[in-house]
Amino acid sequence: MGQTSAEAKREVEQTRAHLGQTLEALQLRAKRNLDFKTQLQTNRALQFAIGSLILAVTGFAVFGYRARRRRSPAAQAWASAQRRIVKADGKTNVEVQSKESIGRRLLISAAEAALTALATGYARRLVTGASTPHERGHAAVSKKR
Repeated sequence: MGQTSAEAKREVEQTRAHLGQTLEALQLRAKRNLDFKTQLQTNRALQFAIGSLILAVTGFAVFGYRARRRRSPAAQAWASAQRRIVKADGKTNVEVQSKESIGRRLLISAAEAALTALATGYARRLVTGASTPHERGHAAVSKKR
């Protein structure tokens, strides 16, 4: 016996609804997989790679800055002679230069401290294996037992 047209329409509508739900699920999954923020929150390898990249770039910048700041003995002698000349003239240019160098050193120290804190946080996350505060709370409870 054949199907009636009403049964065929009902089956077509059910199939269409099922395909629509499947398509929505696939679109949501694709959006989640391509969303950078979601990947950054869930993908440990991506977190480690970005943290390493930040540390490497900052390390190279600090290394380059410090290498540039190193002076040859002749340049140091010249700077010392210039300071003596300025001091003899009674000018305060040396005080301004020393304040600037103190500010630079403080800025570099602050950047190093911030990067150390960031690296410590990532290392702690990698060691504990928890990504959210809720999971970390469960991890702490399970370790106490």
